[in-house]
Order: sequence, then structure tokens, then C-alpha cells
Amino acid sequence: AIGSASKLKMELSGLRNLKTFFAEIFIVNTKDIREIQNSLSDLIVHPFKLNDQKSSITVIGSQEDSEKIMKVLRSFNVHPIQIPSDLPQNPSLAYDKCQKVCKDLEKKSTEVTKKIEKLKVTLLPKLLSLYESSKIAKDVLEVTRKPGGTKNFAVIQGYIPVSMAKRFDALTKSYVSITEPAYVDIYANNQLPTLLVNNRYARTFEVITETQGIPSPGEVDPTPIIAFVWPVFYGLMFADFGHGLLLFGLGMFLRYRANGNLKTWATLLAASGAAATIAGLGVGEMFGFHILEIPSLALIFEPLDGLVGILNVSELTFVQVTNILAVSVAIGIMHLLMAMLLKLRADILERNKLAVLTHDIPYIFQFLAVVALILAAIGSGYDIIGMFGITGVTHDEPVPWLTAIFGDWVTVELVAKAMPPIIIATAGIMIYGGKKEQELAAKHGHDEGAGLMGIVIEVILVRIIEILSNVISYTRIGIMLLVHSALLVTVNQSYESGGGLAVLIGGNIGIMLIEGLIVYIQTIRLHLYEWFPKWYKGEGVEFKKLIPNKVYSNLVWSEKQLKHI
Repeated sequence: AIGSASKLKMELSGLRNLKTFFAEIFIVNTKDIREIQNSLSDLIVHPFKLNDQKSSITVIGSQEDSEKIMKVLRSFNVHPIQIPSDLPQNPSLAYDKCQKVCKDLEKKSTEVTKKIEKLKVTLLPKLLSLYESSKIAKDVLEVTRKPGGTKNFAVIQGYIPVSMAKRFDALTKSYVSITEPAYVDIYANNQLPTLLVNNRYARTFEVITETQGIPSPGEVDPTPIIAFVWPVFYGLMFADFGHGLLLFGLGMFLRYRANGNLKTWATLLAASGAAATIAGLGVGEMFGFHILEIPSLALIFEPLDGLVGILNVSELTFVQVTNILAVSVAIGIMHLLMAMLLKLRADILERNKLAVLTHDIPYIFQFLAVVALILAAIGSGYDIIGMFGITGVTHDEPVPWLTAIFGDWVTVELVAKAMPPIIIATAGIMIYGGKKEQELAAKHGHDEGAGLMGIVIEVILVRIIEILSNVISYTRIGIMLLVHSALLVTVNQSYESGGGLAVLIGGNIGIMLIEGLIVYIQTIRLHLYEWFPKWYKGEGVEFKKLIPNKVYSNLVWSEKQLKHI
């Protein structure tokens, strides 16, 4: 109201001190003035336009008319101008003073906000540390609380790793403590908890394992395998010496600045960058340029001349493309075979003879037979029909990898004749095993499944096609490397054609951001969809430590406290 009446330069206190007359100033909508004048036609109503929407009206009448005036104005939801007593009663002067006070308050508010932000930076770690410590203290007290009605003793029960049994006995020698071995019972409802024990580097990849569940006791922890395979996959798909160094630097910076899970993911990013850097040497590229053609780097890497550029794909020739795809398939075969062997191990430990003899072992032989046929097809120049002797052409060509491993007697013709019977025999064994599994399920009252025809369709069509699709899926490793190289070639050609540094820098940043994310997705996909389902159950229960891992705090035991533990 004061802002709307700021153009009025009159003392309101003088009007309100009149004894014979009643005079008051109101702020109204300009469109309502005529109607107000009609309602108070026997009185003086003086309008004054303040802006396009608002006007002030001064209404003058006798003291007997005051009630009528207020009633009419209230019907328009209008009240007299009220200025706080601590301000001048002149609307113009009061508005000026309010403006000055508001500016001072805004300035103080800005200063206070800055101080609060500084306090947040200073106090937030302390507050988080206090919160974490208090929560840990609460949880520990819950575990170590005394039984009801007792004062002088408490009972603590739980699990400890076997490697800590002697240390535990030494620490609790002044108390009554009993330790006994706990054995895995697959038929018991109470499962033993699983404690993941990995070195500092491998612990980074536990977040990948945890997405599929904690391994059960006796089940292989996939974390160390992932810790080795993940950088290989990521490094090959994102192979560039320069991009790898930048990614490694970003990961280490975030690791230094971050806490908790973010620090773990930052370490994973740094490991991926380091692998991309090493793979970049194999490809021989740095930001798309040949490393050995950069004078300053050529001197440094001259001793590695035979290794730098061994996987070069920058020219995108047919030979380069087929070589990198062959390497990708070889990696995929080893990765899948590892999963099958882990499944075989798990079934042997569970003493599941039916699964071992009629599924795991036949499936491995069938997988190797299908892979051998794929390699034979490559060796025959992709004459898939002719290599079986249907066209009358004899294929004595060597089979990639197999001939080098087993000798010159392994030819395309031999593999093409020997592998189909193996595939048929293993399929028959798996069909028999599937039928037996359905019969056992029926005896225990479970669903019998789709019957013999369903088993035949699954074994002959689904599983063989699945093997082919699984192996082909790993070609994405080489394809992503080719895409990465092609994008860098395009950016560098644009730069050399006069695009300037903006094109070179912007292009490299764009490739790192977009393709770095895509490569991450492809790497995790190969694990989650191709590898884990082949063998991993992840139905374990996590081992919960008495004092869990801390993010914002650290407990330091004094010598005095240690003596009383």
C-alpha cells in the first residue's frame, strides 16, 4: 500500500485529526472509481491516478458519514492507508525510508547467506561425522546390550572370519568366550553370512558384484575376475592414449575430492582410464593422431616400437577390421568359457551329478564345437556350405587359432566333419538330462514343464542360437573401438581442413563424454547379460560388521582403551 501511494506527498496524520469532518485516503482499482463515486454521490470523492491499475481516492464527509464511507469501501475490499507508527505519516517519505531499509536488509541478507555457506562447508563434514558416529554407537549398543534383568554381564553372539579366530581369542581371554566352526548347510534355513575379502583395488568392483547379489558361502566371488576383465573390456573399446590419461586424471581428482560410493565409482573411472591409456599404446593413437608421428612422444616410446600400434585400426582397412573383431571374439570365448567352468564347479560342489553330466560338461563341449565351426568358417573364407563338402570343394586351409595350437593336421575340412556329430551328441545328452529333471520335478510335486518337445526345442534351437548370439555379442568390443577411431579420424580431418582448435577440442570432449558413457554401458552389459546369468546366483547374505565401514568418521582406540578390550 505504501508503494502504491508513494506519489502522494501529504501528511495523513493531519487528516485524521479533524474533528468536524471525516477525511481518509484509500488505494483502489482505477476501474472501480466511477462506481464508488456513484455510491458516495453526496460526498466529495477526489481521485488521483497512481498507475495504470491503481488510483488513490480522498473521501471527505461529516463525522456522521464515516460509517457509510467505510461500509461502501469495504464492499470493494478496500481499507484506508495504514502507515506504521515508526514511519513518517507521509506516504512518499515513508516509501523512501522503506526502500532504504530494504536495501540495507538485502545487503545484510547477502552477507549472512555467504557466512551460512561458509559455515556449511566448515561444519557439514563435522555434522555428518557426528551423525555417522552416533548411528554406529547406537547400533553397537543395540548389539551389545545386556539381557533383560541383568546388570553385570552381557551376551554378544555372531560370526567372525576364520582368519581372525586367534586374534579374537587373545582379545577376549579375560572374558568367557566360545568360538566354534560354522559349516555351510544347503538344507538349513539359516544361511551363513558372506564376507567379501578383496584387496584395495578389487574392492572398487564390489559395487558391480552387489548389483547381482552377494555370493553364497562356497560360491566364487566374481569381484576379482571383474577387477581384471572390466579394464580389459573398457580399455579396448575406449583405446586412446590421450583420452585414457584424461579419464584417469578425472577419476583420481574425483577420488581425492569425493566420499563414500562416489569415491568408489571415481576409482573405477580411474582404473578404466588407465586401461584405456595402455590400450591406446597398443592402438598407437593419442587424440586420434599416431603416437610415433608426434616427435616428442616418438622419442619416449621408441623402445616400444614393436608394441605401439600393434592393434592399429585408424586406416579402417579390411585386414584391420577383421583382426580386431577376431581379437574381440577370442576374448568373448574365454569370458564365456570361464562362466561355464564356474557353473560346472558350483554343481560339483553341490553334488548335482545330473546337472554336471547332462548339462554342464555337454554344454561346454557343444560350445567349443560351435566355436570351432565359426573359426572353420572364417578359415574357409566364409564358404559355410562348401566347407562341409557339399559343393565338392576341398578346404585344406588352416583354422584360425586351432591349427596354431594343435598343429597343421587341424584343417577346415577336418573341423567341419568332426564338430557336427559332437554338437548332435551333446544335444542328445542334454535332452536326456532335461527329461530326467522334469521327472524328478514331477515326483516332488513341481510343474513338469513343457514336456519332451519343449526340451528338444530349447536344446536344439534356443541353446545353439544362444551360443552364437553370445559369441557375436562380444564383437561389440571391436566395433566400439572402430567407432571410436572413426570419430577421431573425422574430427582430425575437420581440424586439418581449417576447422580450428575449437573443432579439435570440442570434438574430443564430445567423443569422451558420449562414447565414454556408451562404452561403460556396453562393458556392464557384457557382464550383466552375457556372463553373470551363465553361472552366478548371488543369493548370499551380507556379513554385517559390528562397526561398519565409515565414510565421514574414523574410530581411533587409545592405548588405555585397548588394554580394557
